[in-house]
Amino acid sequence: MFPKNDLRNISRTVLILVSISLTTVILYWWSAAQRSHNTDIQKLTIAQAGDFFLYAPLYIAKDAGFFASQGLDVSIVSTGGDDKTWAAVISGGASFGMADPTFVAVSETRGLPGRVVASIVNGVPFWGITLDSNLVITEPEDLSGLTVGTFPSPSTAYTLQKKMFLDGGLAPNIRQGAFGTLLAMLRARQVDIALELEPNVSQAIAAGATIVYSLKDIYGDFAITGLTTTPELVEENPELVRKVVCGVQLALEFIRSNPDSTLELLLRRFPEIDRSIAELALARVISEGIVPRNAIISEVAWGKAINLRIEVGDIEKAMKMEEYVDNSFAKWAEVNCRVE
Repeated sequence: MFPKNDLRNISRTVLILVSISLTTVILYWWSAAQRSHNTDIQKLTIAQAGDFFLYAPLYIAKDAGFFASQGLDVSIVSTGGDDKTWAAVISGGASFGMADPTFVAVSETRGLPGRVVASIVNGVPFWGITLDSNLVITEPEDLSGLTVGTFPSPSTAYTLQKKMFLDGGLAPNIRQGAFGTLLAMLRARQVDIALELEPNVSQAIAAGATIVYSLKDIYGDFAITGLTTTPELVEENPELVRKVVCGVQLALEFIRSNPDSTLELLLRRFPEIDRSIAELALARVISEGIVPRNAIISEVAWGKAINLRIEVGDIEKAMKMEEYVDNSFAKWAEVNCRVE
């Protein structure tokens, strides 16, 4: 017989060996499960013009893990413009694009059709700001004699500002400037008004500027930024489209229900923005409906956007909305993709 101390040592050794064996088995199956799980991850690329605070739904979908929850590994690449973004999609360089959704209608006239599957920015997110405290703009006619700085043509900002001049019976007096230069043009008195996005608007207000008009107030719901892809992808891989749109819908709901957490995530992506400025900017785009409640593109919003392209001559005549917009994924996501 073994002494009691030896028996205790043997029992302890056996327990350790059994524990190691069980741990090894568990780690093996966990590793196998991870390998199996990783093979189910779908990698894809979403193209955008550049890093814009207003593209928050896309960033939150990625950074808060909503794309990952759908089994997606999403890479976001910048192209330098909406037209280049759509070019990346139709060339196969990206599966989806974040751009002016009416580009699919323009592209259709050139034999390269597209589909819009989700709304990202609803309403025109541009505010006219000035350093002239005496300036008041209540009607388009009030722009008489004034110069407005906008992003370069054919941007939606330029197109809508041109329309505002024309609606007032005025010759457009627009000075074009690249993103990030408009506030400098305003300070240098090269323009009387700068048509800006958030968070630049809140930054300018903190420095003494005032808002003299909002294009959101003028145009209301407007399909200005959507998630676009090709008809072939929709037909061949509808499950992928469903997952991407689901991630977007989850992000839209999260932004409205968790603004504080949203702010933290955005500050990680935009560390150069002062917290107080980012907080004001986020509050403005939520309260004014720039961040949509769901990813569905309404007929009213689409109609305004497409009619603008007809007015400026980008297209002669548009087909029915259903020929360009597929809301089926967004409608499904509104019901089935909810933040717990």
